Amino acid sequence: MERFVRLTAPTGKFDFLVKLLVFVLISGLMNHVRHIFVYGLPGQKTYWENLSDATFTALPMCTFALLLIGHLNALQKRLYLQATRDALTELPNRRWFMDNTPERISPTQAMMIIDVDRFKDINDTFGHDIGDRCLRQMALHLRTSLEPGDILARIGGEEFAAVLGQADDAKLQRIATRMSEGLAFDPGQGSIQRVTASVGIARSDRTMVRHDALRLADKAVYQAKSAGKACFRVCVPDHSLATPHGFPVASPSTSLS
Repeated sequence: MERFVRLTAPTGKFDFLVKLLVFVLISGLMNHVRHIFVYGLPGQKTYWENLSDATFTALPMCTFALLLIGHLNALQKRLYLQATRDALTELPNRRWFMDNTPERISPTQAMMIIDVDRFKDINDTFGHDIGDRCLRQMALHLRTSLEPGDILARIGGEEFAAVLGQADDAKLQRIATRMSEGLAFDPGQGSIQRVTASVGIARSDRTMVRHDALRLADKAVYQAKSAGKACFRVCVPDHSLATPHGFPVASPSTSLS
């Protein structure tokens, strides 16, 4: 039903008129077939006569049907947006992220998890309204740190996830550094707060399943937290037997420098 609604919903005035004409012509055809079944082939009316007979009833009914389908299509889009969009930051949410990111992360891609440092302190000190404003600004900061084609979503309270396409070492270094350095946030009480982030990156010289990439990125976040926050760490799978993408094999977690 959802596919039928998307297919038949008018996308504009011209499309509405075209689809209305098609609906009316189909109604005329149905009336013509009914006439053949009732009266048989001899002496039957032509299709155009049956179309003329059906138009009086079909035109208003088809108009109403198209208006209703258009309304249902708009409602479906609104419901989907509400179900897959984070209302606070206007980023995609975890559901959208899991539905729209690739099932397998290739060696040219990277999975990132970004966790805002000491966000609970901001909430406890300045209140949840200020905390919400901080998250909105951080979301904008993260989004502008990425490049076209990269994916960003809010997957938890103060946690974000990203999938980077064509993520070479230089790009990862640049983006992860900018994300971890964070931003200067003004809570509105005369003091500027530096809000930073701990960034975890999953990379591999082989294709990774998304679940494994998320697990590795999450592990890297905890290592970044343990290293003092406001930094990033990279995790590579244990199966890496050679130096992948310039990362030392001796350590499962390292910076790019």
